[in-house]
Parts: sequence; C-alpha cells; structure tokens
Amino acid sequence: MSCPQPRPTEFRLPMRAESFSIEEHRNVHCRFYGGCIDVAVRQDWDSFTCSRCPLFQQDTAPGADQYAFNQPAENGRP
Repeated sequence: MSCPQPRPTEFRLPMRAESFSIEEHRNVHCRFYGGCIDVAVRQDWDSFTCSRCPLFQQDTAPGADQYAFNQPAENGRP
C-alpha cells in the first residue's frame, strides 16, 4: 500500500481577489507545503490550491496544547 502524495493543482485567482481567502484553498500548516510551492514555481503557476490533495486536511494549525506541558513547580513556585 503506497502513501498518499501531495497533489497541488493550478488555481486561477478570482477577478475580485481582494475578497479571496487563501485559507479556503491552501493548508499552510501542511508538512508538504514547501514542496507544493516548489511545484507551482516550476510549473509557472500564478497560484495553486490544495483542495484536491488527499493530504489537505491532514495537518492543522498548532494549538496551545502542542506547546503546553506539565512541569512540577520549582521550590514551591507555581
């Protein structure tokens, strides 16, 4: 069984790009995002989308729980 591979696809920006939200079409927290940017540059795309990629929903923005950890108080300090 093979692992899913990132698959960016070319994306044409809407005419009214000021109302465009990149988060709707890309997952900037994806571990493969840099590689997809490389593909878009090599293919000379104006923009790309992650929406058809099988990995689009895999990685999410880090939350506080990923940085928080339990640590005993030092010398009675909280």
